[in-house]
Amino acid sequence: MKSGKKDGGVKEQLESYISKQKGKWIVLLEIPEEKYFEINVNTLKTLIGRGFSGLHISLNRPYQNLIELLKEQHIDVGKLSFIDGASSQADLKEKETEKCIYISKELKIDELIRAIYKSIPKIKNKNKFLFMDSITTLALYQPLSETLRFAEFLKRVLQNDEIEGVVVNVAKDLAQKSFIKDIILKVDKVIEIDGGK
Repeated sequence: MKSGKKDGGVKEQLESYISKQKGKWIVLLEIPEEKYFEINVNTLKTLIGRGFSGLHISLNRPYQNLIELLKEQHIDVGKLSFIDGASSQADLKEKETEKCIYISKELKIDELIRAIYKSIPKIKNKNKFLFMDSITTLALYQPLSETLRFAEFLKRVLQNDEIEGVVVNVAKDLAQKSFIKDIILKVDKVIEIDGGK
């Protein structure tokens, strides 16, 4: 596992890394909390701009809010499917749609895995990615063993040729915590982001 430089924005660093890959990849982005949304937007724009379509697992923003914000940022949401774990946290009652699966507020790993397996076949592009806006949130709701099991699951999904790449965010101020260090061992690349471009 290699760590990226702190200079440069997510677009440059992610582009540089992906363009050099001949196989599957898992990237962990260490990002400042105040730049989460800006970096998420730039991550999605970078991946979609490279011809990918993907599955966005949102644990920070409810789907209805997120979809409007992404459209405002000129992101082609037609290239995205969603798993929403944020709406249940806010006690919003939403119905599953063709584009979004809602999961319970407990953020159970088995439920999340089922939602991923159900969502991936709906992505009609051979170049697929999975983007998770906050492994930190998952780790706050689940024991370390469950979070690590989820990280292992992501590696299996890659090995089974179901997706090309995975991008997972972690809050920079939590990146040095022991549970995150255990997750870092499961990724191919850590990119540290200071800015939001």
